[in-house]
Amino acid sequence: MATGMNSVDMVNGPLWGKILKFAALYMLTAFLQQLYSAADVIIVGRFAGQQALAGVGTCTVLVNLFLNFILGLSAGATIVLGQAIGAKDHDGIGKATHTSIAVAIFGGFIVTVICLLFTKELLHMIDVPENVMPEASVYLRVVSIGFIPSLVYNFGAAILRAKGDTKRALYIVTVSGIINVLLNLFFVCVFHMKASGVAAATVMSQIFTAVAMLYILHTETDETRLSLRKLRIYKEPFLKLLQYGLPSGVQSAVYSVSNILVQSSVNSFGSAAIAGASTSSSITDFYNAMANSLYQAAIVFTSQNFGAKKFERIKKTIYVCMTYVLAVWAIQSAITFFCGEFLISLYAPGDSAVIEMGLRKFSIQGYSYGILGFMNVLSGALRGMGASFINMLTSIVGVCGIRILWILTAFQAIGTFESLFLCYPLSWAGTSVLHFLMFIYVYKKHKKKHELSHN
Repeated sequence: MATGMNSVDMVNGPLWGKILKFAALYMLTAFLQQLYSAADVIIVGRFAGQQALAGVGTCTVLVNLFLNFILGLSAGATIVLGQAIGAKDHDGIGKATHTSIAVAIFGGFIVTVICLLFTKELLHMIDVPENVMPEASVYLRVVSIGFIPSLVYNFGAAILRAKGDTKRALYIVTVSGIINVLLNLFFVCVFHMKASGVAAATVMSQIFTAVAMLYILHTETDETRLSLRKLRIYKEPFLKLLQYGLPSGVQSAVYSVSNILVQSSVNSFGSAAIAGASTSSSITDFYNAMANSLYQAAIVFTSQNFGAKKFERIKKTIYVCMTYVLAVWAIQSAITFFCGEFLISLYAPGDSAVIEMGLRKFSIQGYSYGILGFMNVLSGALRGMGASFINMLTSIVGVCGIRILWILTAFQAIGTFESLFLCYPLSWAGTSVLHFLMFIYVYKKHKKKHELSHN
């Protein structure tokens, strides 16, 4: 595969600068994506009231339940493409590209239909209060229309990431974010549409991202060029995509199930607690974007070096990513300490009940995202080496097992709002240990196998 101006050589040369550049560009892109999600929450909180804010916030776990399963497959697409690029498998690169976009379209269609047909049932499943139900229902129905374009963009971005290109996804998100904010203000402030307004703005911006991504892929000059004539699900790359991506999808879905249990517990504290938790989540989603940028770097750099059989560079990749996690953690802790109350108040100015509940959650989670960063880097390394099933098992046992066990035992005994959210750092810490042990095992196994085959 020819190395274009938007690609990065991940199997040769120094890693510090390349990983930093890759992660920084991915982080900036994710920040911009999160900014227009935050704009939904801020605008509806400021101009549409507490119930509309709670309606938007409580739907997030449901949207994530379905979308994250399909998006897990995009991690598989990144791995399949990364390994094919590292091995210089030109035919495999093209087929994996077209299969990835086809899976995005088909998966988005299925999720949209489910959410449209079973809106009320899904919301009752998480015990949404009756006074929040109208806004939650309309938000979920409208936003589900954007699932197909959202997945097309994200799978397309995964294709670009596999060859080290994070710039053009950043450009797309920059423009779509501006579109989203302007439409948010137009629908909510001019037409007074509340939750339906922010949902409509989100859908329109997602359509833009999908069209822009399809144009970019269609005009590529290498093997990732997208052709409508070739758009189908090819058996071999699809099976590999499932092999690497399905465990990630299942893992994400199980994560979402545990988060639904958390959200159901939050809902029991009332609409102010739902709105406050939503504001805190909107802020910590930026922290999550920081952690996820190094997760993506670990996946891509590990997968390409694994394909090229450069095992020492895999170890160096993990070391570099972990060092950057420490730096990011220090920044997050400083922001939490100095800016917590100010950030929460941006979402619901003057609503002391919402601000108080938001701060109570933020005080627990804001200092602990570095633990998630360590967990994510090790998870990315396991996935990059093709150990997606092992990673899925350790993640489900660690993250979901600890989280659910905490909620059903300690939280029930303590019963405070703050104690509910201790399940997050505890589950991240436990899973980090499991991932570290599994990484050592998988790394040594594959390195030994490679050495024996060359003796």
